[in-house]
Order: sequence, then C-alpha cells, then structure tokens
Amino acid sequence: MTDRILFVDDEKGVLDGYERLLRKEFYVSVAQSGLEALAVIQEHGPYAVVISDMRMPGMNGAEFLSQVRAMAPHTVRMLLTGYTDLKAAIDAVNEGNIFRFLTKPSSKEVLIDAINMGLTQYHSVMAEVEIVKKAQLFVQSKAVWETAEVCPWDNFEGPTGLAGPSQARQHLAPLMGLDPRCFVVLLKITTLQTLEKRYGEDAAGDFLNVTAQFLMQTFRSEDRFFHWDRDVLMVVVRRNLSPEALHTEIARLTSARREHVMEVNGRSIMIASPIAFDLLPVSRFLTFQELLAAFETDLTGRTH
Repeated sequence: MTDRILFVDDEKGVLDGYERLLRKEFYVSVAQSGLEALAVIQEHGPYAVVISDMRMPGMNGAEFLSQVRAMAPHTVRMLLTGYTDLKAAIDAVNEGNIFRFLTKPSSKEVLIDAINMGLTQYHSVMAEVEIVKKAQLFVQSKAVWETAEVCPWDNFEGPTGLAGPSQARQHLAPLMGLDPRCFVVLLKITTLQTLEKRYGEDAAGDFLNVTAQFLMQTFRSEDRFFHWDRDVLMVVVRRNLSPEALHTEIARLTSARREHVMEVNGRSIMIASPIAFDLLPVSRFLTFQELLAAFETDLTGRTH
C-alpha cells in the first residue's frame, strides 16, 4: 500500500495549497478539523505521517496529535506552527507527542524533506513491528508457517543464496543455553516491500541481494547468515562483548548502509534503506522457540 500523508488545517485554502504542492511526490489527504481528521483516520487509516496546524478552533494541533498517538501509535506526527506558538510546539515535542515541528510558512523543499524523514521513521518502526510478528509465526508449526506464507524456502536456499529458517534452527539448537558468546541478530531491510511495489520484483530482488552481500562483507567472515524471510536476515555471531556493546557495534555496521544508487528502467535512483535490528544472547534461553518469543518483549519495549 502507498504511504499516505494526512494534512489537517481549518483553512480550506491552505489544504488546497498542500495538495497542489505535494500531489506529485506523495499521496495526500486533508481534513479541516481535528474531529474530522480523527474520523478519517478511523475509517481510512492508518496514515504514515499526519501533519497538523497548531491553531485550530475546538481542538488545537497538539491536542489532536495526542489523540492520533492513542489511535495510531506508529503514525509519525508533525506540527505546523507560527512563531507565536513556538513554546507550545517545543513542549509538545519534548513530551513525546510529536516527531518534529515545522514553522509556517514552510517551503516545498522543507515539507518534502520533513515528510521523507517521517516516512523513514515510520518504515523503521513498522519494520520492528513486523519482526515481532514474524517471530511469533516462526515458533508455530511448519503447517501454520506455510499457511501464513511467511517463508517459502524453509528447507532450501532462499533468493539470496543463504540458508533458510530450518537450517538456522538446526545450527542454533546445540548452542542454546550454553554459549555465552553467541548472539542472534535479526536484520530487517525496511524499504524492500516499498521498492517492490514502486519499481517491481526484479529491482527489489536486486536491491535485496546487494544489501545482503554488503552486510556479509561488513560483518566478520565467521558470522553465519540465514535468510529468514523475504526482507529479514538472521545472523549468528560470537563476540566477547556485552549485549549493549554488541548493539553499538551492529548499529555502527548497519548505519553505513543508508543510501544506494540503483539503475531502474534506464535511470539512476538513490534509495535510502535504514536497517532495523535487534539481538539476543542464546545463553539466556534453553530452546530456539524461547529465544524467538523473547524478541517480542525486547522489540516492543524499545523507545525511538
């Protein structure tokens, strides 16, 4: 599904301007009040990014976005404000209700940059949510796995040429609860599905393979990679590090893969691809199922 952006302002002329300005870059919807916008989100949501004016009658922008947070917690929320409302906007950001605020008037370039940053944040958060779902499905029986269409290459090599989930389970089974240096890392290539919808399966497959090769070259040669799902890789690593120190190392390694130039339909395009990840030590768990189930708590409990 195309990422959708919702603008909220009590002035129709302002909303018409946003639609004209951004309709070639984004799928834009509008609403003329907080109450109308909440009804739109209820019926047509979720939206990837919601941008609201601060000064509106009845319900101001900060109050509206606070309700959006309760209704659609993964939606990225932004506030448009004039200079006289800066303190209220800053307070809203500091309280954690708003991703960022923009001063009015904002140029097209500023709006596009802000929305792209919001979409990157949204994709990163949704990637971790999806990792949790895949972890839950992975511990189910093979029959349920196949019904859910989680991973079609359970017992043979995936499209990256890497071993699949069954091989990962076999590799880790004798290590569970024993090796204090062994960690499992899940890596989610957050923009892969968006690339497939926008540029086609072949382009997405090429990007997946290039990214997988980059990660294998970036990690240590002894680290063992598995293709867990279409856009998720599993890595088994051994380090004499604490989980916190290893998290810092993995963040450094994956942060190098932020942009990539690809040839699509005869033209070069720049693709930003943040990689979401989490890790757990195998020594804390007696079985592979317990390990994967634990990813749910760790992922949903992290703040961004």
